[in-house]
Amino acid sequence: MKDIQEVFDEIQKLKKEKRDISREYKYLLDNNGSYQEITGEIKKLRDQKKKIEEANKSPRLDDLKSEIDALNEMASDIAISQLMNGQSIHIKDEYEIEYEPVYKVTFKKIK
Repeated sequence: MKDIQEVFDEIQKLKKEKRDISREYKYLLDNNGSYQEITGEIKKLRDQKKKIEEANKSPRLDDLKSEIDALNEMASDIAISQLMNGQSIHIKDEYEIEYEPVYKVTFKKIK
């Protein structure tokens, strides 16, 4: 099995290659006249679509989204607390389908 530093270095190398290719791709698109024209038309249509959606949107949707986000964060905090206390986590929905927590580890740059 590879060392974690080797894997990290490989990830960094691939990310750099991806950035370089993306930069080149964006440059090519920025200098393509028909692409720019189509992009402008798409932007106008998106704005029209957004206006129609906003005119017909229920104000309760934003409230529900906020409540769901807050409850998801609370559930996550409770699950981590239970895990740290050595307790198992069991959740079932209305159809008796069981759910298990998924933990994710990511790395961020130290400032």
